[in-house]
This record gives sequence, C-alpha cells and structure tokens, in this order.
Amino acid sequence: MTKSMPIFFSVNDQYAPALAVAIASLIDHADSSKSYELIVLYQELSQANQDQLATLATDNVTVRFIALDERFGDRFDNDQNKLRADYVTLTIYYRLFIADLFPEYDKAIYVDADILVRDDIAKLYDIDLMGKMMAAANDRFIATDPTLSAYSEKVLGVNPMLYVNSGVLLMDLKQFRDTKFTDKFLDLLTTYHFTLIAPDQDYINAMVKDDLYQLPMDWNIETAVLPADYFPARLVHYNLFEKPWQYQDVPFADEFWAAAKRTPYYDQLRKRLQTTTVADLDRNNQKVSLLMGTAADLTNDTQTLRSVLADIHHA
Repeated sequence: MTKSMPIFFSVNDQYAPALAVAIASLIDHADSSKSYELIVLYQELSQANQDQLATLATDNVTVRFIALDERFGDRFDNDQNKLRADYVTLTIYYRLFIADLFPEYDKAIYVDADILVRDDIAKLYDIDLMGKMMAAANDRFIATDPTLSAYSEKVLGVNPMLYVNSGVLLMDLKQFRDTKFTDKFLDLLTTYHFTLIAPDQDYINAMVKDDLYQLPMDWNIETAVLPADYFPARLVHYNLFEKPWQYQDVPFADEFWAAAKRTPYYDQLRKRLQTTTVADLDRNNQKVSLLMGTAADLTNDTQTLRSVLADIHHA
C-alpha cells in the first residue's frame, strides 16, 4: 500500500455527527489500493464521540484524534518568541498552524466537517500545486455579493473572483515552514488585532494571494451559493448555515442522509432536523445579516489588512 495521505479535520462535540457523515462519504469513494490517514484536531471532543467516530475506520482509512491545546503546548512552549497570545485565541486559526504542528508532513489536505465527499479524495491530494503554497477554490458567497466583494477588495486587497474558501485546502506544508508563514501571521495577529468577518480564511487570502493555486470549483461546491452548472460535484460543502440537519431540501440531501445511515449518528441527526424551530432559522438569518453589516462597516476603516501588508511589502 502506498504512503498514507494526511487529511485533517477539526471538530467539537457539536460537529461530531457531521464529521461522521464526511468520513463515511470519504470512505465510500476511497481507493482500496491507497492509504488515507484522517487526523481529527479538537479542543472539546468527548471520549464517547471519539470512540464512535473511530468505529468508521477501515483497513485503509485510519482515524486518529489530537488535542489542539496539547499539540500547541508541545510545539510552542519552548519556542521563545512565538506565542504572544494564549492557546485558546490561537486555536481558532488551527489551519494556519498545521505545517508547524505536524513537521512530519510536507503535503496535506484540510477539510471542514460539514462536507459530503463524492469522489476519491486522493485525486485532490494528487493535484500538482505548480509550486504554489496552497490550493483552494473561489468562494462564490464573496464573489457574487457586492458588499462582500467590496470587503475583499478594500479590506483584504484580494480580487473577489480569486478570493478562496478555506473549507477545502490542499497545502504544501514544507513551503509554509520554509517561508516562516507562522511567524509572519503571528506578527500580524498580535500587533494589529484586525477585525475580520472570516478570520483564518481572510488571513489566508490576504497573505497567500500571490501563492495560491485556484482549485476547480467541483472540489468545493458551496451550497450557500450553488453555481448554475455544478456537476461534477466531487466535494459538496454545506457552508454558512443551511445544514442538512437543520434545513429540508438542501442540495444532495439524499446522499447526505444515505451516508448518515452508515454512521452511529443517523438518529441524532434526524432528531436535530425534526426539532429545528423557526426561531433557530431566524437566528441563522440574523447571523448572516450581522456578517454583511460588519463587512460593510469594515470597508470604511483606514487601517486594514490590505494597507498593512502593502506597507510591509514596500518597506
């Protein structure tokens, strides 16, 4: 069997059922001649959930769990500079630290838990990054909305048609380490404390924009803004708030529930759907409105991630 390909997830107890569906769908399409190593990063994930998720493993798809706080401590406690912020603050940026926390890997996939895999994810791993640091697909929610497009341009300095969603990433981890990306990120984070609408995603876009490979959209079909022609959809991403366990008639719902039946969480997910209230859905809509309002307000700031990075580049 070939060398395992590392595939990172990050969840808490609330998202354990969604992760189970993601894993089940990944296994459905995995190549039996290849080896997949699923690495679940967590802050709070009960032993019961770890045990249930572990039952999904197969001969060629392993599942292991790593506490983020512990790994941050192991990696950074003796590193004089690096953490001028506490672990709890930094763990929300976990994707940006994968290269440093896992020096044994030179290339990896990161995916959010709210996904449905519809093709062999090894095909994503095998994509040639063409010397770029990272590959990701355009975020249509940003690209198609005028307010969010203006935010991408003015606050981040990123063309909205090139702004990517960080829910599916193919990462050259060696290049992250070689360019000392973490040091640069920590300097920005701890010096300026920017307000951003999607912190880790926005930092990725602003800092890596010239070193990004644009993935074909079929590797991150976002259901929040479904493209008119979305086949083949190799990976479906239930981004934003319309999750199959809260909303009826979401895209690819039949496939989601078919995969859910092959997990220990099917009944729990069905109960979530049945007990979702109108008030719950209203709260989701309010969150979207708040996000849009924040994006509009931030475009008026004089000091932005865009302006600071421009000053650094010109220095």
